[in-house]
Amino acid sequence: MDKKDTKYIDLNTTLSAVGKAVFVNFYYDFKNASLSDNVIAEKLLRENLNTKSDNQNFRIPRARHIFAEGNQLDALKIIIDSSRVDPMAREKARLILAEELVRTQAFKECVDERGFIEALNKSIVYTEQRESEYNNNPEPAKETRLIQTSRYQRSKKVSSNALLKAGFLCEVNAEHPVFVRKNSNDNYTEPHHLVPLFAQKDFPGVNLDREQNIVSLCSHCHNLLHYGADIDGVLYKLYIDRKDLLQLIGIEISYEDLRKYYL
Repeated sequence: MDKKDTKYIDLNTTLSAVGKAVFVNFYYDFKNASLSDNVIAEKLLRENLNTKSDNQNFRIPRARHIFAEGNQLDALKIIIDSSRVDPMAREKARLILAEELVRTQAFKECVDERGFIEALNKSIVYTEQRESEYNNNPEPAKETRLIQTSRYQRSKKVSSNALLKAGFLCEVNAEHPVFVRKNSNDNYTEPHHLVPLFAQKDFPGVNLDREQNIVSLCSHCHNLLHYGADIDGVLYKLYIDRKDLLQLIGIEISYEDLRKYYL
């Protein structure tokens, strides 16, 4: 960066150099690392009538600098609070921020889940007594509080039972490769809450940490749901297979609404 260049001095200045409305309208283009600067520049020239070709030399790098520094959510908040920004751009910023907050929650739950699985792995041994039948009685939601690194309470017994019910096989396809646990005679599969625990606020009075909402997955399918670009084949099958069980414990949800939690 040129020493005389002050456009990165703070977030507001950087955002102003990009153009607040431009940042919102081309937000996902700036965010997409697979798109080259040239491709974005062509799109800006084509779709943004106020854009001049010589503006791209500073606009695109600055927009991407905001993402590189992890300041995109703060940038959206600045835009939302900026009365001089076009109302349509501000409303679009609100929608994008809401979507990004869902993604942030999903990522945090993924981190929490990984820590829980590590603890669960240590507890699964061949001598452990586990329940093989579903308890379909509705249960109230668990208290939301901080426990170690997890925001939402998870029961190792419940997750272990869910894996047992699936025969310690992948519920997407029972023929998916699995291996035997080092501390057990059981296969290694991972528990996954189909309706994520961070969705608890949308299901007041309903406990989401139930066997009916926990599917047994091979490592590949589990990671695909968290990190894959094309998840519908896996997610839709799990939804169809579990829809009736979810309803029994008070979880009513359409596939479209479930899909939103996996954005």
